[in-house]
Amino acid sequence: MKISINGAETEESSFQGETLKEVLDAILKNRQDSYIRRIWLEGQEVSSSAQDTLMTSTSSIELLELELAYLKDLLANNLGNAKEYLEKLIPGFQKAADLFRMGNEQEAHKFYLHILDGIDWFSQVVLNIVKSRGNQVEGQSLGDRQEKLTGLMAQMLEANQNQDWVLMADLLEYEMIPYYEDWQETLSHFNA
Repeated sequence: MKISINGAETEESSFQGETLKEVLDAILKNRQDSYIRRIWLEGQEVSSSAQDTLMTSTSSIELLELELAYLKDLLANNLGNAKEYLEKLIPGFQKAADLFRMGNEQEAHKFYLHILDGIDWFSQVVLNIVKSRGNQVEGQSLGDRQEKLTGLMAQMLEANQNQDWVLMADLLEYEMIPYYEDWQETLSHFNA
């Protein structure tokens, strides 16, 4: 089996294994600062997470091509995306709060649903960024920040269930915006 990593052929004997997964694991063990972005078998791109692909016998593979990337580049990209996203999320909180206060619940709920998606996305991205830095964010643990967010989300859920739009607007404006402005400030100190 020929193995090509980022366009350069490698010694076949460098990475041994009976299945594609074993070979990929050996490659990543050798390059711990990298991750697999794309895989091609016999010139066809395949999923790096499909179990049937991973269990392919290496004896049936003639050409394995990989595109590896550095984890630090992925983290830098995620950090940039998170910072950029906060520029949109924070004004979204204000817009939803204003709509709830004006009594435009239908439009406010549209914003609110987008906000929930945004909170979920941001939380996943920032979790990976912070974990790569040891779970501490300016002296506060990630768990403490997540606990605060969970409490705020529970209050928003209760306000929504009770149709208390004034409370919902207050939570969005006076709790969520400062929470995410704090994240914005924190992320501005992170280096990629």
